[in-house]
Parts: sequence; C-alpha cells; structure tokens
Amino acid sequence: KWSVVESLPVHNDIKKRSGNYKYFIDQYKDSLINLAKNKVTNICYNFMPLIDWVRTDLNFELPNGSKALKYNHLHVCAFENFILKSKNAKLRYSSKQIFDAKKLLNSMNTKELSKLKMALLGGLAANDRKYSLKDLNYEIDQFAELNHADLQKNLCDFINEIYPIIKKYNLNYNIHPDDPPYNVYGLPRILSNEKDIDYLINIKKDKQIGLTFCSGSLGVNKKNDLPKIINKYGPYINFIHLRNIRHVGKSLDFYEDDHLEGSLDMVKIIKSIIIEEKKRKKSNHPIKNIPMRPDHGHTILHDKNTKTIPGYSLLGRMKGLDQLKGVIKTIN
Repeated sequence: KWSVVESLPVHNDIKKRSGNYKYFIDQYKDSLINLAKNKVTNICYNFMPLIDWVRTDLNFELPNGSKALKYNHLHVCAFENFILKSKNAKLRYSSKQIFDAKKLLNSMNTKELSKLKMALLGGLAANDRKYSLKDLNYEIDQFAELNHADLQKNLCDFINEIYPIIKKYNLNYNIHPDDPPYNVYGLPRILSNEKDIDYLINIKKDKQIGLTFCSGSLGVNKKNDLPKIINKYGPYINFIHLRNIRHVGKSLDFYEDDHLEGSLDMVKIIKSIIIEEKKRKKSNHPIKNIPMRPDHGHTILHDKNTKTIPGYSLLGRMKGLDQLKGVIKTIN
C-alpha cells in the first residue's frame, strides 16, 4: 500500500498569503485529512513560488546517446530579458550576461527557440499549467513585493495553521528543497541551504515537520555538503530523492548525470543515510526505513521513441534504482 504522496501542491495564494488563501488553506486541511483516512501519512510538498523546478533543455543529449535534463543560466537570462521581457529583469544580471544572452538568442534557430519557450513556460512534470508569456509576466508581478523573509514567514504561518491536523492525524509533512536553489525571474527561494533548513526546523522543532532530502536539488548549490546535511538533520528526513547532477565549470549551469556519476558522491550520501537509519532502529523514531526513490532518469533505449514526461522515463529510472540498490547492498 502507498504510504507516501508526492506532492500535495500548495496554492500560490497561500504562498503569497493573499487572495483566497484562507479558503485554500481550508481545502488543504481537508486534503490532509483525506490522505490520513487512506493511511497515506508521509507527505511531500514544496514552497517554490509559481514555477516549481526549472530546466532549460528537456532533451540534452549526452555522449552515450541518452537524454537528460539541463539548466543553463544564460538561457534563462535570454528568455527573461528578450522573450518574456520581464520587468526589472536587467537588474538581476550583469551587463556582460545580458550582452552574451542577446548574442546567444541571435544564434538560435526557430526550433531551438521553440524548445526553450516550451521548457520555461511549463514543460516540466511538476508544473500544473503551461503559461503564455503574458500570463507568466502577470503571475511574476503578483510576487513582486515578496522577498526571502516574507516567503519564509508565509511558510511559517501556513505550517502553524495546518499543524493541528498534522498532529491529530499523525502525519509527516516534508518540504522539498528548491530546484534550482537560486532565484529565477526574481522569485525568492527559501529552502536551498543549511540556514534555510534551520529556519524550517525551528518553526516547530518537531520531526513531523520534516524534510524531503533531494540530493539533486541540494547538490546544485556547490556550498552544500550533503553527507553533513544528512548527519545534521537526519531525524527530520522522512523522504529521500536520490539523483546526481554535473556542475558545468564555475557557472550556475548543471545537467542531470547518471545516478553514480556526476559531481555528487552518491556512495558517501547513501552511507550517511544508512547510518541515520541504524540510529533510528535504536531510537523511538516512527520511520525506521526512510522511503526513497530514484529521482529522475535518463531517456534511454526504446523510451526515446515513447512519449514520456521529461525526467520520468521508465527505463532510465529503473536503471537508476538498480544502481542505487547495488550501492546499498554493497555497503550493508
């Protein structure tokens, strides 16, 4: 039986704490209760405003012929400044970045431009809608007055309002880190590093207000030491996503690599998780074995000829799962 749900989306009115947010919080409470009644008690969510996770290329071809997801910050700069023409976009980039972005845009053909627009207007699985340029600009403007501290406070207020339901029905409510862990379109990101996690935990200091540990999301931030994060916040980790990313030089760019390749030491990460689980078996922690899934996978073999959701091809994820299970078995 299922015990984990991913995700229970939080309406943007709740994140902004405006509009019909009170109504949507009441609806959210009902959803939590309905999940609990069906014994789905481990809940993943995120508090990323408007656009959730972002990639600029949904079919980046690797040397071995497989296809992956990629993020290119210059592509975002080009899109935001010259396609979306967002307000204040030029304030978020250096003059060199804007010059290079314009040059990049001029070099792109019609097909490349179309692919970029599709990716950034809602081509990913996590997005519940595809925006027009006009709609996206309008929605971004609704968050214009919201900064990092404001969004954190709105998260805190939201958790305080649903906390009685979480306790009454013995739920585990686990936030997913921001992906990528830096602002996009000027929208604040509030779960990208240890300081952000500290803020979350200090809202209630209760393991039921926990963390979805996503190695790929946290790993994009080069300052994050992932084994250290697991060791420090272990008791609060109630759900795990394991995937690898490859940093591209000194830039903010990255692509999703093979689960056992890339810039992250997956063996060390898994070792740290196993140590945490061993600690739990000697404690009263309610979740002894932390649910895990191979997060994303490359598009390989005959899945290339099948319509799949970017990042969620069957064969690539099953390959990743087997690789991760092999590491776990070897360590144990």
